[in-house]
Amino acid sequence: MRIYISADIEGIAGVVTRDQTLVEGFEYQAARVWMTDSVTAAARAAYDSGASEVVIADSHGRAQNLLLERLPRDVQLVRAHPRPLSMMQGVEHGAYDGALFIGYHTGSTNPEGVLAHTFRGATLREVRVNGVAVPEAGINAAIAGHFDVPVLLVSGDDATIAETKGFLPDIEGVTVKWAHSRQSARTLMPEASYELIADGVKRAIARRASIKPYRIAGPITLEVGFLFRQPVEYLVMLKLVERVDAFTIRYVADDILDLQRFLVFALGYSSTLQ
Repeated sequence: MRIYISADIEGIAGVVTRDQTLVEGFEYQAARVWMTDSVTAAARAAYDSGASEVVIADSHGRAQNLLLERLPRDVQLVRAHPRPLSMMQGVEHGAYDGALFIGYHTGSTNPEGVLAHTFRGATLREVRVNGVAVPEAGINAAIAGHFDVPVLLVSGDDATIAETKGFLPDIEGVTVKWAHSRQSARTLMPEASYELIADGVKRAIARRASIKPYRIAGPITLEVGFLFRQPVEYLVMLKLVERVDAFTIRYVADDILDLQRFLVFALGYSSTLQ
């Protein structure tokens, strides 16, 4: 049994402000420890449930958050950028029996949830798929589904669990904090959250056969709403990109992988990269 883990930081117990998610920010180093130990709890529970291999994608920011010296020695880790499948890089390599989303958060259009955003909070207003606003979990679950991998569990705040269960109703949800606002929550202590995550992983793996992969059939219409005009003005120079309004572009993708590759390009390309 092979298990894939995609890990973010905003949905980790104890994380409530943007400073904690930035390398130079207050409590970032502590948040890295909480994130690493949350992922470790999930990985160890997977192994205790019979997994023979666990692959983890560090999926926040520069994707070098997880502390290798604190992770189990028998996991494998996807780190850094660029990577075509972003938060799901590595899921394409072989038949996984399930995916786990650890430390996830709500999407940018959700009025609730701690640190709600979609992919790039400082850049994007919203991401719409076939006319419907989607969070990161929605696109990531569809990428997993493309490779016939079901998402078994999501951990995060209460709003994240509710949002994710809206399109993945059968998955296990582990609530580690309760949102008051975008930068405030009532949170479990990290140590308490690790046990809840481990128990949730064990329950999810035990009933994995009843959880089906989530798929979005192609072609897929992607609309990306930016906070500023200039990215739109450059992207519409590509002949496959259509301008919807001053801040929004439209791209018709062949499938979810094409959609994700386009998003990675649109959000990551700069001629000044070295």
